Amino acid sequence: MVKVQDVINQVEEYAPLAIKMDGDPTGFQIGDRNQEVHRIMTTLDVRPKVVQEAIDKNIDLILAHHPIMFRPAKNLDLNSAQNKMYADLLSHNIAVNASHTNMDKAHGGMNDWLMEKLELENVHYLDPDDDYSIGRVGELPESMDLLEFAKKVRDAYNLPNLRYVKSELGQPVKKVALIGGDAGKFYPEVLKAGADTFITGDVYYHTAHDMMSAGLNVVDPGHHIESIFIEKMANLLNDWKKGNHWDVDIVQSEVDTEPYNFI
Repeated sequence: MVKVQDVINQVEEYAPLAIKMDGDPTGFQIGDRNQEVHRIMTTLDVRPKVVQEAIDKNIDLILAHHPIMFRPAKNLDLNSAQNKMYADLLSHNIAVNASHTNMDKAHGGMNDWLMEKLELENVHYLDPDDDYSIGRVGELPESMDLLEFAKKVRDAYNLPNLRYVKSELGQPVKKVALIGGDAGKFYPEVLKAGADTFITGDVYYHTAHDMMSAGLNVVDPGHHIESIFIEKMANLLNDWKKGNHWDVDIVQSEVDTEPYNFI
């Protein structure tokens, strides 16, 4: 018999909660830790359509990258789609656990997965003095024009488009730093690491100006590239299933939670 807490223990052995960023409301989100688990679903986000998918597929536990409780509920009015989602989870006995910045920083976690897609060399931590650095740095075999590199990123993550910012120095791309999600605030650390190009999502307009003036190229592929979590977490679960002889089914969410449309 496998319980919710058994799965959480395995997840947190891989990506310890102790390494999460300060203020990140990650970890166990909702449900009963002692509940039996027969079907687990992996997802990037927990949204109402994802919860309905979980209900339809008889899921007992959702493992997500993004926490569902970034902001506390101000009331329990079920006319709110968000509150109704919580109620649906509880009424269908579906537990939720999130692995957010702890998975971003973990060895073999989010930022390593994203780096692998780019096939860079000499990959190392953004902060080499930190055993669990938030970002990664790697190098291209040969320097590349920024536009060509932006196309490489677009294709690697199978995107319809992306944004990029050209450094005022106009230098080509050679040494690249990457932090998945929204991490523009870390650009001083990227400069300190000697990177000429920074890949991160949701770059704020004025921060983009600051990075450009500081001599940094920026490639912004958006936040949704972190959906790689769905497949990678499912792969980890299947490994743990074999190693622990768990009698559980692993399901990957098929709901697209990208909120943006492109023309």
